[in-house]
Amino acid sequence: MYKPVISTRYLLLLLAVLFISACADDTNLDQPVELVPFDSDYYLDVSWHKSSGAGVEEQYVFLHPLILKHIAVTTSRNGVLSIISLKTGDFEQDIELDSVISAGIGGNETVWLLASRDAYVIAVDAKNRTERWRTRVPSEVLARPVIYQNTVVVRTVDGKILSLDLDNGKIRWQYQRAIPDLTLRGTSEPVITRDRIFAGLADGRLIALSPEDGKVVWDVALTVPKGRSEIQRLVDIDGDAELYGRVLYAASFQGRVAAIDVARGQFLWARDFSTHTGVVLDEKTLYSSDENGHVWALDRLNGATIWKQDKLAHRQLTRPTLIGDYIAVGDFEGYVHLLSRYDGRFIARYQLGQFDNLGWYLATGIIVPPIVYGKDRLVVVTRGGIVYVLALHQRDDDV
Repeated sequence: MYKPVISTRYLLLLLAVLFISACADDTNLDQPVELVPFDSDYYLDVSWHKSSGAGVEEQYVFLHPLILKHIAVTTSRNGVLSIISLKTGDFEQDIELDSVISAGIGGNETVWLLASRDAYVIAVDAKNRTERWRTRVPSEVLARPVIYQNTVVVRTVDGKILSLDLDNGKIRWQYQRAIPDLTLRGTSEPVITRDRIFAGLADGRLIALSPEDGKVVWDVALTVPKGRSEIQRLVDIDGDAELYGRVLYAASFQGRVAAIDVARGQFLWARDFSTHTGVVLDEKTLYSSDENGHVWALDRLNGATIWKQDKLAHRQLTRPTLIGDYIAVGDFEGYVHLLSRYDGRFIARYQLGQFDNLGWYLATGIIVPPIVYGKDRLVVVTRGGIVYVLALHQRDDDV
């Protein structure tokens, strides 16, 4: 369940809405669909799995791992950084950060970046595997810090975007924007390219900033709030945007999905759409999972629907991930679903979980999108903090 950040004066409003929903007939509630079996020539299997420590459980926190050439760098909620061999699943080293972590790991082969619940950005030297610096920022960070040249760009939950020096963590500049009283809990990662920082904001606007000084280059409304209540007027851009050439693709909750010319800040196309997971692209197509759990493929050039998969409705899907000719999504019950990029049909499915002390198999949900490793493998982290590597196989016709 997605958790809004709520000011005190809207608490009664939210409680009233929840009370009305609780009193509604069960037939009117959006129940997750039951999964239907399917035939396929392919299947997913676990190559290895390891616990990365304390998970997020029911908290809405995205602890993305950092996938490098030979290792996965993971973090637990209670601040243990783990380095795991991607080939074998063996632990190489643990690093204690003594912090409650609030975002996934950003960075590269040289430096690893994290953020803590008490509003610190932490840099870890990847060679020495020791903390390089720790900088206090205005408020909690929920999106992974992003490296741009010799700087680190950070989004905070109170509407600020900051640039930090990569070497010492010193704050270079800060952009501030007021946020609505009611927003979704979460922030999208900035997209940094073409000497611009592109960011979707909680009020439904998209901005382009200069990485040098944080000045606004352009500012457009992806969507405009509608309705009378604050809940109806939620238009948060909570999911990640993507750039293809000189076109930025982004989508908002209760708003639109659109393509924007980044040089001029002008729309090329837009259509009604609602998602909190964001979009992903290939050469011709935009993919997204909407707020109802439907997976869409839209024409990248004009936004027209290519296909729609509705057999995962209300299963709280992740943002899709491209893997070869397929796309992968995770859901609230720990299933990883593999769909064809070309028509949306199901290719493979696997449920992640673990055995408890009594031998029961316990499923655990997925909110972090699967990450591609190699040509046919996916790295998936569950809410319980278990890291899985899944491999795609073709069935043997003789079996």
